[in-house]
Amino acid sequence: MKMTTAAAMAAMLFSCYAHADDNVAYLADVDSFGDGMGDSAGATLGGGIARIDSVTDGEFNPIGQQWNFGSVYWSGGDAGLTITLAHAASVNRLVLEADNGDDYRIEFLDRANVWQSATTVNTDRSPTGQNLFGGPLLTPVVAKAFRITAKGDNHYSVAEFQAYGELVVDDTPPGDPVEPGSPVPEPSTLLMMAVGLALLAARRAQLGYLAIARR
Repeated sequence: MKMTTAAAMAAMLFSCYAHADDNVAYLADVDSFGDGMGDSAGATLGGGIARIDSVTDGEFNPIGQQWNFGSVYWSGGDAGLTITLAHAASVNRLVLEADNGDDYRIEFLDRANVWQSATTVNTDRSPTGQNLFGGPLLTPVVAKAFRITAKGDNHYSVAEFQAYGELVVDDTPPGDPVEPGSPVPEPSTLLMMAVGLALLAARRAQLGYLAIARR
C-alpha cells in the first residue's frame, strides 16, 4: 500500500529546487510493454504487482520497502512503462521512486513524435529496496510522453513517477521567434487618420461644386 508519509522525504530531497512548477504527470495514463511485466525473475518473496495507474497517483511507498511490494515490477531489458501526458509540457525536473541497484533510462516523446533521451537515473545507493531518485534536468524538455526502461540486476520496479514543469499551450516551441502581426495604430494615430480622411472628402466635395458652378 502506498503511503503519503514518504512525501515528506520527497519534499526534503528536493527542497533546494523551486517548487512553483506542477507535476504534469499526475494521473497521466500509464501503459506497459514487453514480456517481463509482473515477473519477479525468480524472487521467492513479493506481493502482487500494483495497479499500473498507481505509478502516477502522486503517492510514494515507504523508503526501503522490498522492490516487488506495492510497485509495478518486471524483468528483462525489453520491458518497461510509457507515461502519456494529458498535454504537451515543458519539463525541467523528474522524480522517480524505483528499486535500487539499477539504471533507469527515461526518454521523452517530443512534439515531432520522436523518442529522445531525457536522463538515466542511477539507483545504486542505500537504502536497499525502493528509494527516491531524481532532480533537475540539465536542459528542460518539451514532452508529450515518457518511457522508462531499466538495466541492471534484472529485478526492476517503479512505484512513482513525477515530472515537474508547465503545460505548453500552443505549438510554438519555447524560444522560437514569432512573426509579428500588423501593428495596431495608437488612438492618436487613428484620430489623425480620421481627420485627414474628413478633410480629403471635404476638399473633393468643394472641387466637385466648383466644377459644376463653372459649367
